[in-house]
Amino acid sequence: MTEPMQNVQPVTLSSQAFLLLCRLYDGCYDELNQNEQIRELVESIGDILLAGVETLEKQETKPKNITFPLTVQQAFFLRRLVIELLAQSPTDKEDRTTQWLQECVTALAGGGVQPNVKHS
Repeated sequence: MTEPMQNVQPVTLSSQAFLLLCRLYDGCYDELNQNEQIRELVESIGDILLAGVETLEKQETKPKNITFPLTVQQAFFLRRLVIELLAQSPTDKEDRTTQWLQECVTALAGGGVQPNVKHS
């Protein structure tokens, strides 16, 4: 991607939410990557998430939060993807997976980490 650096924003997620986001993205990567119009975007997001996972694996003590850079376009794309996945997930608001997905949506919208937030 050749977006100006000022369009890059740090996104911070709890480690669990980040790993869930990576797993979900990995699960739909091949399908998304088949679309010629968004291939470059899909690959750039994949590279960023993979770099975050590799960094995590190298650390002996796992951090509670992960911060990684995304362009506005990348964050918007990931947020839309997570919202779609949330719409398909069980509606139990107390479910940890649902809470981590909600955390992803909030962080990707520029809201940062909000651990243990009850969503109504």
